Amino acid sequence: MSLEADFRRNCEQHGWNRPQAHVLLAVSAGVDSMVMLALFLRLPVDQRPRITVLHVNHQLREQSRTEEAFLKAWCAQRQVPVVTATWPLNQHPQNGVEAAARTFRYQFFAKQLAAQHADWVATAHQADEQVETILFKLIRGGQLDQLTGMAPSRPFHDGQLIRPLLPFRKQTLRTYAQQHRITWYEDATNHELVASRNRLRLQILPALRRENPQIDQHLLAYAEQLDTVLRVTDQTVTDRLAQVVRQSQPLVVDTARFLEQSVDLQRLLLTRLIKTAAPALTTEQAVLRSCQQLLANSQRPTGRVDLGAGWQLVKTYDTFTCQQFKNFRQNSEEVFSFMVVLNQWRTLGNGWQFGCFEPDATETLPTSEVVALTADQFPLRVRSWQPTDRLRLATGHHQTVRRALINAKVPREARSAVPVLVTAKGEVLAALGVKWSVLPPRAHTKNYHIKLQHE
Repeated sequence: MSLEADFRRNCEQHGWNRPQAHVLLAVSAGVDSMVMLALFLRLPVDQRPRITVLHVNHQLREQSRTEEAFLKAWCAQRQVPVVTATWPLNQHPQNGVEAAARTFRYQFFAKQLAAQHADWVATAHQADEQVETILFKLIRGGQLDQLTGMAPSRPFHDGQLIRPLLPFRKQTLRTYAQQHRITWYEDATNHELVASRNRLRLQILPALRRENPQIDQHLLAYAEQLDTVLRVTDQTVTDRLAQVVRQSQPLVVDTARFLEQSVDLQRLLLTRLIKTAAPALTTEQAVLRSCQQLLANSQRPTGRVDLGAGWQLVKTYDTFTCQQFKNFRQNSEEVFSFMVVLNQWRTLGNGWQFGCFEPDATETLPTSEVVALTADQFPLRVRSWQPTDRLRLATGHHQTVRRALINAKVPREARSAVPVLVTAKGEVLAALGVKWSVLPPRAHTKNYHIKLQHE
């Protein structure tokens, strides 16, 4: 079949042939984007979306102004709206020009997508670039799901970024342009070996094609097979997560149920859990193995594995989660160090209030503890607990606050946030919300209500 018929069928398959839709075509004036523009214009009227052309003059080459003028004239002759943007020279960086240009370009696309209430932004990526992308990612290393290359469409701000030319080879597009006398401009920088993608295109892939002329088809076929396998695997992981996750917000995973899964499935589950918590994190195999070893170690009821960027996998007895801990480090010492004023509430942070009340000052509320205190035990103070702090037990012996927190299964990362209530003499009355000291009967005491509640 002809390229036009194949293109029309590809648009039908993806739903890009709706006349009521609005597509923004990113056109550089190169052969690929000029053919994409021509193919959209040759769709039947009842299958052609409303078209607007977007063009960016990056001011990186002498002919940039010529290309912009040509494209404006070409579109004017065919009554196609065109919107252009110029990348200011003062925004060009010394290094990383290619990445910076792409950022500017896609920001422009996003603004136009919103301003014109369009449905799609279409770029002219084609099959040869898909092969380059797959090979480039294989060389660079990373996650397996990245080897599927570029998707035909993906979410892009309030719309979609689509790639209608992905099924078609570069030579097919060039032949079509020649046959239909479509004017285009060659980018001279595409033949420079400075950029790694150009080296791949001009040196590595030609060498591979000499070894096997079918290398492009093989890479694309592998990517397609991998995409199929990943879709099935993704659904399996989703179904199994529903069985092991106790709570989604915040994330809490049942360790025993997790360990019932095969070792291979555990890694896939961990990868999904980590990516869900922090999409930017990389899930290296060494990190996943460390997580599995911690979770499977019955001799370590608690523990943590660093995931990077302040994130950790945290095992707490029969559950585990992924958390970022910079918020705990930011807690002010002042929050957990203040003198108690009778009959007044005081915030503890993290949504809790604390107060010490005389019995006739207020009604008894839930989470109220009655303590008998002598006058010389005042003023009371709330502060962060210290390693030497101890709670008095009913037997007359003492237990460290640290051990009380462990026995109460308070997560390691949350223990530093538990304040203690102490007397003027430094006696620990309570690790608030966790455990109270048992005070012996004494003369000249008076009862007070210690109250802890959500704000």
